[in-house]
Amino acid sequence: MERQTNLPLVAAILVAVGAAVLLPGISLREDASPVLGFVLTGMVFAIVNQLISFYPSDIRTSPPAMILILWAGGIVQDTLVWLLAEWVGGKLDGYEVDGFGTALLGGVIVRTVTLALLALKPSTT
Repeated sequence: MERQTNLPLVAAILVAVGAAVLLPGISLREDASPVLGFVLTGMVFAIVNQLISFYPSDIRTSPPAMILILWAGGIVQDTLVWLLAEWVGGKLDGYEVDGFGTALLGGVIVRTVTLALLALKPSTT
């Protein structure tokens, strides 16, 4: 059985990463291409979120407690992904994150925006 890519999830993650890079503690490395940095960071988020899914199968019908648990677990995951994206960005041209607090705030932004966009997507049924 082949696993399909969840395009709405990937699109939501890219929009959320775009919102988080506006934080003052997340900056592009010197002499780095903004497009390459954004694509690199977005790819890291998309790959990790495809491998480790902390999203409800249907956010509209999920109980609020489940959404809250997945939101909190997802913040931990996205915080660690920001730190991973910074490490990868150090090897290539990417973003710098000014510490754990900034990565945590970036994780909160990415997870909240992603869940909000998933809730707003058109229903498939």
